[in-house]
Amino acid sequence: MKSSTPRALASSTVSTRGGGSAAHGNLRGRVTIAGGALCHVILGTIYCWANFMSYLPPSLQFFDGLEHTGKTPDAVQVMPFTLIAQNLGLPLGAKIDKAIGPRLTSFFGCSLYFLGIFLSSFQTRLAPFMLFYSLIAGLGVGIVYTVPMSAGWTWFPHSIGLVNGICLFGFGAGALVFNRVGTSFIQSGMSWNSMLRHLAAIYGVVSLSGALLIQQKETGPGAIRASLSKAKPDHKKGATFSEALQSRRFWLLWLIGFNAFTPGLTVMGLYKRFGTSDPSAVVCDDSYLSLVGGLGALSSGCGRLLLGRYIDLVGFNRAWSTTVVLQIFNMLVLPTTTHSKLAFGAFVCAALLCLGGSNAMFITINAQTFGVRNQGEIYSVLFSAVSLASLVGARLAVALLPSIGWRGVFTVQACMCICNLGLLSVLRKEVKKPAPWFR
Repeated sequence: MKSSTPRALASSTVSTRGGGSAAHGNLRGRVTIAGGALCHVILGTIYCWANFMSYLPPSLQFFDGLEHTGKTPDAVQVMPFTLIAQNLGLPLGAKIDKAIGPRLTSFFGCSLYFLGIFLSSFQTRLAPFMLFYSLIAGLGVGIVYTVPMSAGWTWFPHSIGLVNGICLFGFGAGALVFNRVGTSFIQSGMSWNSMLRHLAAIYGVVSLSGALLIQQKETGPGAIRASLSKAKPDHKKGATFSEALQSRRFWLLWLIGFNAFTPGLTVMGLYKRFGTSDPSAVVCDDSYLSLVGGLGALSSGCGRLLLGRYIDLVGFNRAWSTTVVLQIFNMLVLPTTTHSKLAFGAFVCAALLCLGGSNAMFITINAQTFGVRNQGEIYSVLFSAVSLASLVGARLAVALLPSIGWRGVFTVQACMCICNLGLLSVLRKEVKKPAPWFR
């Protein structure tokens, strides 16, 4: 697939619907991507949970509403179930997008998200809280997630990775901003319920404003299919849902994704618990760990932007392999960093940079491999690797901690990354004549 520089978003000469000027088309495309980034700034606040969980009222920490000193709160399951709900929302978003277009689809999904957060603030038990915070809000995330990116591709079909990276940068940056906002609300004396309601109001204003900016170029789907057909001639119009799921490539990509996302999601969900596991450690400080969470979210956003662009330049194989090697190094060194704030913060941020970059590359490789006609439905199944990685990673870490400690937990994560290198070699053999998107 033809590569392009970041200037592609400013200098592409494609014409607009109705024969408008190229300059107007460039502007409209950039506005669409900006709107998608605004939506993702708010959707990315799902990653604030690792920080917000430390402020939970006792009645929301366990399903029975009682306190259990020394036991891992049931509330650690909020994030995995949010990702599962996001997974369920992905195919819904693809179908709704085809029916009513990306603007209204994004508006609907963002409405579900902030309403889910708002209604969760009235709950006093964990199960109904998760119904709104995880299920309703998570469905909203899934409905919107790929829609702005798909709209952006229609304006800039040769810069898919870059478009994904810009939109998903917002996903990471949102947690940076709202980790600090939420913490400042609590530290100012605001109650848990009031914090959620104030956040929901902000979420609604920002995300709905972004949704209104999104517009698909009318001639875009054909143009982008033609571009992608050069990379994969046997799917000129895009693979069908059943064709994709029956292919060997799909399941290799699924396994590669699962092994790549588990380490990053484990760090994201448990970094604060790891940092406070040793009370004598210098990193055992709530304000510092909240800052690390925000910086980690920013790193995740930068990873989405940089690696989203990197995959356009060097192909999936090289970009993904680079990320896997960095992940292995991170997992092996992270257990030794709790007595240095600089080292701890740097390695948590590096782990989340890899996580963010993997997310952007995963969406890109899905579109490049199977085409865009049914990319939303196909990605909804491919994304289950992310959901399962979140659920398994947290549960596996908690289960292994008593017997092997944090060092052992991160060593297991490093071994999963090593397995990924083997899976990549199998995928290389599957792609006997590497297309530009794979090299």
